[in-house]
Amino acid sequence: MYWHWHSIHNSVETYWRGLLSQDFMENDTYREACRIGQEFAEKGEHLVNLKKKNEVALLVSNESLTALKYFPIEFPVEKAGVMYNDVLRWMFDALYDMNVECDILWPESEDFSQYKVIIVPALYAAPDQTLQRLNRFVENGGHIVVSFKSGVANENVKVSCGVQPNILHDSLGVIYHQFTLPRGTVGLTGDAVGVGEHKAETFMELLIPEGAETLASYDHYNWKEYAAITKNHFGKGTATYLGTMTDEEVLTNVLRGVMTDAGVDISEENAGVMIHKGVNDYGKTVRYYLNYSPEEKRVVYRYGDACDVLTDETVAAGSEIAVEPWGVRILEEQ
Repeated sequence: MYWHWHSIHNSVETYWRGLLSQDFMENDTYREACRIGQEFAEKGEHLVNLKKKNEVALLVSNESLTALKYFPIEFPVEKAGVMYNDVLRWMFDALYDMNVECDILWPESEDFSQYKVIIVPALYAAPDQTLQRLNRFVENGGHIVVSFKSGVANENVKVSCGVQPNILHDSLGVIYHQFTLPRGTVGLTGDAVGVGEHKAETFMELLIPEGAETLASYDHYNWKEYAAITKNHFGKGTATYLGTMTDEEVLTNVLRGVMTDAGVDISEENAGVMIHKGVNDYGKTVRYYLNYSPEEKRVVYRYGDACDVLTDETVAAGSEIAVEPWGVRILEEQ
């Protein structure tokens, strides 16, 4: 939390501040550290060894990251703006803003079945086995959200001779033969779009549903027959495909529908306050309400009656709680 005990007086680390400044006098940073230490000593047993079990995972692929450096989403290479990490952050940030916590999965991860939803950003390069595992995950009752530029090439970056997206088209219920860039203005229309004007961004796959429901289409004279976003029922689960990049509102609409189908709790009425949870050594659920803003936030506590760990205040289910600017409330469900 702090670099060292006191700030040193010379050399390159002079202004890498410590708890004390160069004058060795007490200050606000020192007093804050004392207060935190006291809270740890008094309340720490309710917070240590917190165990988490997330229902959503984000599938991250270093192979796809590397491949898309050489075969970028946007051409020409020297002008490529959106890369693999931008697609990943586009999807992760939407989850974060919805207060949906997620684990990070690798293509080599052994167990997909512990999750309700797997988010798959730009899985450009992956072995057939990984794509088949995602299909089985959906067939067995899981839900996936897959972005454009997925299922294109194998782990050696050799593009598949089969229809795109390779193998995943079985669960996604959609194929495409062509893609393009949304030069100028290409709008989006459909149930997933909601109200207002929304556009296709960065990249467009011209999707042909083969059993999938069209959630959004391209609002463009030349591309109006193609789908932009689709949803397919496959086995016991669903597979949603984003053939283009969108603004956050459209992506959130899509993810909200998937989370609802999967039975994942989303706390959108608590916008502006981040909520994280875990189970402590007493077997009780602890929720952190974090306010990363200079304004007080008031949110609804929607769970079982709880005790505020820091103040010992009782918080009833359904009551409104205040979180101070840059503050935190830690509620232990009783």
